[in-house]
Amino acid sequence: MGHIRDKLYPELEKRGAGAVVILPEKLERIKGYLDKHAYPFPVLSDAGRRVVKDYGVYVRVNFESVHIARPANFVLDGEGTIRYIFIASIQTEYPPDEDILAALDGAG
Repeated sequence: MGHIRDKLYPELEKRGAGAVVILPEKLERIKGYLDKHAYPFPVLSDAGRRVVKDYGVYVRVNFESVHIARPANFVLDGEGTIRYIFIASIQTEYPPDEDILAALDGAG
């Protein structure tokens, strides 16, 4: 989330866009972290994992994890239409910022 805050979010703002982070965790588990780290965008708790299941990124069990969500990025336009999707194969995989920005700029 630090990368989004420090590198990507300023570029999103230039384009009139925003960000929302949804974590498949109970609020109690992330509250201490969020109290110590400020973010200019909402960071939401999805304790019941409904959102991550609806977006198809929930992982019940795989070789590296149990009951989590894959890192994923979705770019939605002003009408709520999804214009870009990235779903990681592993927990340390993220899309290039350029791909996200291109989707916002209409090239993605």
